[in-house]
Amino acid sequence: MKNSFFHLAIILDGNRRWARKRGLPAAIGHKKGAENLRKLLPAFIAHGITHLTVFALSTENLKERNTSELKNIFRGIELFAKDEEIFRVNKIRLQLFGNLTKFPTTTKKVLRNLMERTKNYRELTLNLALDYGGRDEIVRAANKFVKSGRRATEKSFGETLDSGRQSDPDLLIRTGGKQRISNFLIWQLAYAELYFTEKMWPEFNEVELKKALEWFHEQKRTFGK
Repeated sequence: MKNSFFHLAIILDGNRRWARKRGLPAAIGHKKGAENLRKLLPAFIAHGITHLTVFALSTENLKERNTSELKNIFRGIELFAKDEEIFRVNKIRLQLFGNLTKFPTTTKKVLRNLMERTKNYRELTLNLALDYGGRDEIVRAANKFVKSGRRATEKSFGETLDSGRQSDPDLLIRTGGKQRISNFLIWQLAYAELYFTEKMWPEFNEVELKKALEWFHEQKRTFGK
């Protein structure tokens, strides 16, 4: 099933609900979610995924979550980014989507350090969407064009988004049972196939990934033609 190029996007939904069902605090759910992403990175590569964009923290999450939960989320992000071995061994490059101006200085430093150290890896590009919102991304891109005085084309505008010159996702997977895109990559998902699963993100394993990819390969993609 290995492809020469494949871009997968995932909405990592259900961490808190997974924890609540087990009588555990939300922080444990976020921790398990981060561990699951790290564990699955080699599997994504094995299945021919060259670009992976994950919705880890939305602009709405940043506004609505309480201070204690946000501290745990930031701590989890830092621990994930400090685990350099999996990036080094698997040649994974880290990129960031979103507006991180409200992030703690320490968290931003850890993420940017990892970006710098992995910039030459090409086996898998991992795009972490943090403090990300699709509408916010489009507004930020539009403001760049306003300041430049240039006239935007679909191509040039797309390249100004956080995804830059990366190709658009082929497939979106959303875990957790919800069937909506929730302001995620609303420009880039124009022709993506959408796959929804009841599995909470901490429960989503390689078997579930295979199911989603097999479903994708059964779809007839026309790109609006």
